[in-house]
Amino acid sequence: MRIEVNEIDLIKLLKEISLKTKIKSYIVGGVVRDFLLGVKNLDIDVVVEGDGIEFAYILLSYLKGDIVVYEAFRTATLSYDGISIDVISARKEYYERPAVLPTIEFSNIYDDMARRDFTINTLAYDVIEEKILDYFNGLEDLKKGLIRVLHPKSFIDDPTRIFRAIRYATRYSFEIEEKTHNLMKDSIENIRLLSADRIRNEIFLILKESKAKEMIDKLIYYSIDKVIFDGITLNTQHLDTVYVNLEIELYRFLVLFYYLKEKDINEIEKRLRINKIYLKALKDLVFLREQLNCQNKNIRKIRETIEETKEEVLKAIEVMEGEKAEKIIKGKLTVKGKDIENLGLPPGSLYGELMDNVFEAKINGIIATRDEEIAFLKKLIEKLKKGE
Repeated sequence: MRIEVNEIDLIKLLKEISLKTKIKSYIVGGVVRDFLLGVKNLDIDVVVEGDGIEFAYILLSYLKGDIVVYEAFRTATLSYDGISIDVISARKEYYERPAVLPTIEFSNIYDDMARRDFTINTLAYDVIEEKILDYFNGLEDLKKGLIRVLHPKSFIDDPTRIFRAIRYATRYSFEIEEKTHNLMKDSIENIRLLSADRIRNEIFLILKESKAKEMIDKLIYYSIDKVIFDGITLNTQHLDTVYVNLEIELYRFLVLFYYLKEKDINEIEKRLRINKIYLKALKDLVFLREQLNCQNKNIRKIRETIEETKEEVLKAIEVMEGEKAEKIIKGKLTVKGKDIENLGLPPGSLYGELMDNVFEAKINGIIATRDEEIAFLKKLIEKLKKGE
C-alpha cells in the first residue's frame, strides 16, 4: 500500500514516527477500502494507540499545512493542498440511548475498528508490520460487494448509518447484506430521533455524490423521505447534473426541492436547519417558479430577485423549465442606475420604473443585448424629458 502526500510516502513516514515515539499508528477505514477498490480517496484516517494530538503535531512538522485540534476526543485534522488527514486516538464508544452521540473511552486498534459502521470500513493497515488487519471479515465482504453492519443494534445506536448504507451501496454498486437490510428497514423510524443538523449533513453528503439521483431514489424507496419531510415531494429529475462554477450542494438542493410549495419553506428550514443563504435561495426559487405561470407578473420583484439571487437558483429554473424559463432568466439586466445617470437623468424614484420597463421589454423579446438596453433606456429618458 502506498499513499503520497506532498511527494512524501505517508506510510513510510508514519512508520518512522511510530518507531521513534513508540506510538503505534494505523491507516484505517475508507482510504484502505478505496485503495483496494482502486478508488482515489483524499480523506485519510490515521488511528494511533496513544495521544492523537501529540502524534498529529509531529506529523505536521514533516508535512506542513494546517491543523485543527479537537481536545475532547484527542484528535486533530491536518490539511494540505486538498488532502485531509484525521489523526484519531483509538477509542471505544458507548451509546447511552439511541441516536445520541456516543460516550468514548480511549483504547486500542481492535476496539476502534469494532465501533465502526460496516465491515468494509473496519480494515486497518499496520504501518510497522506493513500488513492489513481484518478483524471482522471486511476483505471478504469487499470482494463480495456486500454492506454488512457489525452488530444488530448498529442502526439503533446511530441511525445515520442508514444513510451511509445507501451511499456506499449505491456508490460502489454493492448489495446490502440481507440481515443488514432487514435491520435497516426496521430502524427507519429512528431517523426521527436525529437532530436536524445530523440529517442535513447526511442529505448534503448525498448531494455531493456522482449518483445522487439514485441515492435519493433509494431514500424514497425506503420511505425515508416521509420520515424526514412528511409529505413534501422530492424531485430527482436532473439531480445528477453538475455545472462548473456552481456550488454543487446548493444547486442540487434547489433541484431536490424544486416543487416545494411556498407554505412548506419554513418546514424545510426547521427540519434541516438550513442557513440564511440556502433559505433565501429556496424562497427566490419558489417565487420565480410561480411567476412563470402567473398572468399578472410582479415585474419589479422578478427583476430585483433575478438581480440579487444566486446563479444556482437561475440554473435550477433553467434546467427544470427549459425554454419556458427564458422569459425571466434571460431578462437579467446588464444596465445599472449609473447607466441611467450617464444618460442625463439625476438619481430619483423614476430609476426603478425605468429599469422595470427595460426588464419587461427584455423578457418580451423586444431587446436582448446591452447595447439594446442602453438604446431603449435612452428613448425612455428622452420621452420623460419631453414630458410624454
